[in-house]
Amino acid sequence: MKPVSESASQAPSPHDASVLQSHYAGARRHLLLSRPPPLIRVAVLDDHPVVALGVGAYLESCPGFQVIHRETSARELLEKLAQSACDVALIDFYLPLEPWDGVNYLRRVRRYHPNMAIITFTAGNRLETEYAAYRAGANGYLAKQSGMVLLPDMIRGVVSSMGQFLTVQEGKIRSALPSPPHALLTTSEVEILRHIRQGLSVTQIADRLVRSKKTVSTHKRRAMRKLQLSDDLSLALYLRDKFAE
Repeated sequence: MKPVSESASQAPSPHDASVLQSHYAGARRHLLLSRPPPLIRVAVLDDHPVVALGVGAYLESCPGFQVIHRETSARELLEKLAQSACDVALIDFYLPLEPWDGVNYLRRVRRYHPNMAIITFTAGNRLETEYAAYRAGANGYLAKQSGMVLLPDMIRGVVSSMGQFLTVQEGKIRSALPSPPHALLTTSEVEILRHIRQGLSVTQIADRLVRSKKTVSTHKRRAMRKLQLSDDLSLALYLRDKFAE
């Protein structure tokens, strides 16, 4: 009988090789699953330094976040993002002392950073700012009144699914497209605002629509009340940036 070589006697059988391969694949999968998920890189912009620092500190106290930029200047944030990209930017809608804010600034950020998620975090008029932020390219809206406890989950949500728009309804984060504020208006009120947007006065609108000045003024006043606009300047800004016919 021919003796069996030592190497042949130690060679694994096809079954043993399959078991080993399965074992190594399982060990590799376990190693991958046991690794912590990558940190979400965050940029924060608020014109109040205390807010910018406070929000940044809160997020860094939560697992899974790294705050790269804490800025109070709209221009500074754009410059910093050009140097160090982030996964999500948390941007206050109202930056009255800055050269850009609101819709204009959000569109600018979206243009330069199309793959970065944007959350609008503001204490402003939700009825007008949420829809405006959505139209400008934001992926989520969180009113400052809601507090920061929901912020980590909203950030994870917009980063994992930029195709949605996340908002807070009844204290919970939900995916829902906001309705335009003027969806609350009657057809006559929308018609009046459309003419005001074209630069016509109340008298000119009354002449064009063959209505009394009192009727036109009443529709204008009711529309402003529904939109929570306090004066003609806020109405003009709304019509310029947020009114979609």
